[in-house]
Amino acid sequence: MAKILTWEDCGLPVASPILQAATITKAGLVYTSGSVGIRTDGTIPETVEEQTEIAINNLETVLKTAGTSLEGVIKVLLFVTDASLLPKVNAIYSTKFTTKPPRSAVVVKLGHPDLLVELECVAEL
Repeated sequence: MAKILTWEDCGLPVASPILQAATITKAGLVYTSGSVGIRTDGTIPETVEEQTEIAINNLETVLKTAGTSLEGVIKVLLFVTDASLLPKVNAIYSTKFTTKPPRSAVVVKLGHPDLLVELECVAEL
C-alpha cells in the first residue's frame, strides 16, 4: 500500500480539501500534488518570481517530509499561464533545481486568476 502525505503532515495549509500533498509508492517514488505560489496567510504575490519561489519552497517542504529533497527529483511538470513568463520562472527554477531534472512546461489557465505558475514532480527516496 502506498503511503499518503497530508498537507498537515507537511506543515502546510490545505491546498485543496480533495487532494493530498503527496503519495509515496512501495518502489520509493514520491508523486507530489501541484504546488502554487500562495503565501501561508493565503495571499498571492503579484510577481511570477515570488510565486515561483514560494511554489518551489512548498514543494521542497513536501519532499523533505517524504524523506527526499529537490536533489531527488527525477521529473518536473511546470504549468505557466503565459509562455512569456518562462524566462523569469527559469531564473528562479535554475537556482533551486541544480541537478537539472527533465521537465515539461505547459501553458494553461490555473484555478485562480492571480496564479501564474504551478509545479509538480516525481522524486525518488
